[in-house]
Amino acid sequence: MNRLILFKADKGEIKKYREATGTAIGESFYRIANVGSIPILINTLAEYHYSSTKPSPQPGYRLTETVPEDKDSFRDNGWEVIRTEEYTPEIPAPYGAEFDSICICYCVYKPLSPEDEWTKKAHRLVPSLDSFGGDESAYKAWLNSQSEETQKESIATTQWLKTQEKQPTEV
Repeated sequence: MNRLILFKADKGEIKKYREATGTAIGESFYRIANVGSIPILINTLAEYHYSSTKPSPQPGYRLTETVPEDKDSFRDNGWEVIRTEEYTPEIPAPYGAEFDSICICYCVYKPLSPEDEWTKKAHRLVPSLDSFGGDESAYKAWLNSQSEETQKESIATTQWLKTQEKQPTEV
């Protein structure tokens, strides 16, 4: 399912955000993403192109933010979904609309306490032979350019993926 998910600030929430954070018009993330637009009309917080069968975000879902110095660490941020609206086009993709559905999530600004730590870690598998489409020479060239620790992780991932291919799947 190919979806467009828009996170929009509910009415008055951008002003609330600017007051709470001391951010002037033109200094915050939403203004940077919409350069040249009229500040009063800017309320889009994020936009995701989503190709998954997972359900759309529901009330209580929070957007996440990453640590600038450590892209693998993240936490929930101050924007929380309070309601969602989902629309499906009359002529579904790929013949008509580009997306199977468009979901609009309206958010309010509910800041987290400053004590909240960056405890969530993104789980990313290191590149493996599969990442190179099975091209062993390209994989080995990349592997030789990496640190010893990355090489060990990549080889272990490649071996793990091979064991997964050999296991029978349940029907």
